[in-house]
Amino acid sequence: MTQKNTVIYKSKILLESGILDGYLSVCGGVIEYVGTERPMGEICEISDGIITPGFIDIHCHSSNKNCASEDPIEVANFHLSHGTTTMLLSYYRDIPHERLLSCLESTKEAMSKCKNLYGAHLEGPYLNANLGAGYGKNDSPDMERCEEYIKTGVVRQWTSAPEINGVVELIRHISDCGIVPAIGHSEAGYERVKAAYDAGARIATHIFNATKSAKSAYAGTLEVDFNEACMLMDGIFCEVICDSKWIHVRREKLQLLLNSVGIDRVVAITDINAAGVPDDGMDVSLVNGELSGTKLTMDRVAKNLYNGGFSLPEIFKMTSLNPARALGLFDRGVIRKGMRADLILIKENAEFIKVL
Repeated sequence: MTQKNTVIYKSKILLESGILDGYLSVCGGVIEYVGTERPMGEICEISDGIITPGFIDIHCHSSNKNCASEDPIEVANFHLSHGTTTMLLSYYRDIPHERLLSCLESTKEAMSKCKNLYGAHLEGPYLNANLGAGYGKNDSPDMERCEEYIKTGVVRQWTSAPEINGVVELIRHISDCGIVPAIGHSEAGYERVKAAYDAGARIATHIFNATKSAKSAYAGTLEVDFNEACMLMDGIFCEVICDSKWIHVRREKLQLLLNSVGIDRVVAITDINAAGVPDDGMDVSLVNGELSGTKLTMDRVAKNLYNGGFSLPEIFKMTSLNPARALGLFDRGVIRKGMRADLILIKENAEFIKVL
């Protein structure tokens, strides 16, 4: 017998292998059936649109109005309205220690009110001082402060530069604490990236952005740079910022990445940093002429990928399944029996319609 809180959809449904024209049954927020046989019960028929997994954004600093540090609830709700059903709030290296602790506590409170908010991503403070918007300091990790961040219980991902003394040890420690270590804003060569990987690093933060090649010891030759070293680590997921003009990552660079690591290791992100940035008709953020993130939402990322020639199954690997796996979340990101019913509706051209 069909339970009272069961919802049955008849629709086109996006699976990993392609689009199924069939039925999807949801009970208690969990997918209980996907297939072509009609289940018993009242049917909600969707004639225009495709049901897909919700977007997952692991790198997001703001909405179009507020920074996460100012109003995490507004930021989370804004992105939910654009189809992001799981997300992290990213906090950059320029936030002072006490203020960052306050942000993490605010994130914890917001998580109790926003069903799509999974936690926080620390982008710093231990990043290469000369790489990325807003310069910092190449200070070694202050472990007492790090423990304070960890004890908030909301840090899910943490980006550091492996060339900084003490960062590899920090990576090992946070990995043991259940936080996913990421590496970025870096000019580390192969050896330091390999050391970070062996210590537990599993994400390359916005690959091809805010990185630099180590200087070669031999004229006319090239060392393995940070990006290439990350691509050589079989267990590292590579974040990619996909703006409409392919400014952060050239379309050809993305193809090179896909050819090198395969689509299962590519994670599309927004890296949105749009609060207070004037509307100039572009989906990248320029602050004093310097590139500083984007104005993207994940539905816009999906549309950019579609316009870039990717199929819907490929797009939703990069915007849903892969980011879930990067965070170690195996209960979402794909439409399958037993998975969370974090579902959205899109058009055949990847335009977002609504959250189901």
